[in-house]
Amino acid sequence: MQKYVKNPELVKDLTQEIFIRAYRNYDSYVEQGKIKSWLAMVARNKLKNYFNYSSRENSIVSLDYIQSEDDSNLNLYNLISPTQDMPEDIVIRNEFIERIISIINSLPPKQRDVIMYRYFYNYSIEEVAQLTNMSAGSVKSAGYYGLEKVKKLIEADEGISITQNKNNKKTKGINNMNITNKEAYSLLYEYAKGHISNEDKTALEEYFKTDEEALNIAEALKQLHPKLTYAKDDEMTHYNISFDLKNGDVLFYGSMSYHFENHKEMNEYLEKYDGYTPPEAHWLEVGSNLNSLATYDNEGNKIEMEICYTNDEGNNYHRSYAKRMKKIFYPVHWNHGVLYIEKRSGISKLKEAPNLYKAITTNGLGNDTTVKSALYHAIPQKAENIRMIRGNGIVDCGTYKFLYVDKYVMGDETLSAECTFNME
Repeated sequence: MQKYVKNPELVKDLTQEIFIRAYRNYDSYVEQGKIKSWLAMVARNKLKNYFNYSSRENSIVSLDYIQSEDDSNLNLYNLISPTQDMPEDIVIRNEFIERIISIINSLPPKQRDVIMYRYFYNYSIEEVAQLTNMSAGSVKSAGYYGLEKVKKLIEADEGISITQNKNNKKTKGINNMNITNKEAYSLLYEYAKGHISNEDKTALEEYFKTDEEALNIAEALKQLHPKLTYAKDDEMTHYNISFDLKNGDVLFYGSMSYHFENHKEMNEYLEKYDGYTPPEAHWLEVGSNLNSLATYDNEGNKIEMEICYTNDEGNNYHRSYAKRMKKIFYPVHWNHGVLYIEKRSGISKLKEAPNLYKAITTNGLGNDTTVKSALYHAIPQKAENIRMIRGNGIVDCGTYKFLYVDKYVMGDETLSAECTFNME
């Protein structure tokens, strides 16, 4: 008992109450194990009730950013001591404390208990593990994911972003009319597939009035998507769709399929931890040297990605994994990434003849398995006299034509398509 409650007098009181409770509930004891274990359970429940009650009486709640050697990623937010407040501040603070306690109590039991023990009473991970019959690793995970959920619930409750000044209102997605071009680009493919909220659809269509290029990309994607072909469900499919923008930048839509036999267990984990994946597991890991704008799943739900590796050689290569997601789909789960790179056009003007251009697209997956891979590179609709150098051919999608190659590749094999064309 003294390991979990630091006040000696309080230890005596709680010990007495535990034995009174055990005496009153002895009829419920079933002789399936040692009575010591049953008493430990009674004590554990009494301590939980005590902590849940006394936390409401605790006038100082430590919600500062907390870092320690054993859980450097866990954090909460700070409320100041009442001794520094005016009476009206105390009332406001106590109301906020009640809301925080209510939010914490709404968490799954393990997450709730870990947060209460760790951050209201400063117990170590080992102490919490003993008190809750959890492993140290489970305590860390429960604390991490519980705190992430608390942050989001507080943000929703307060109508603000906790990482911003409280005077700045929180915004969700792009469901306002003043969206940037990159925000629009991130949604064009999902718009073409019909996987978009009504709010974002309205915002995007308003944006189209000022950006004809974005509208043309969306229309081309709408025509191209039904023409794509895929591998079998138990095989991997990959494809890239790229557009050379008028400003000299390149917009990529890169998709990869996954097959997870243990999808049920993975979804149970996601449901338990509010959509967060195991930090050490690196689900849906991908590599790229492009800047990511967004990642979506089969139904257009956004996947929160986190960089886990960055190359030190200065070529911007990095690997990312899914940090938070809605679910794993079966039999095929899709990762649809939107990527952007500045000033690296795949179309160049040639000197050999007037109005002669070359388009080229390449990609190497570096996998150790067979993958059905396809590359689609947009060329202007007005391109004429197209001459294929490498690849399968050209597919016309109205506002753009696409140079493409589609085949099975293995290992480090590079996939390429190339053509020349004339354009006035």
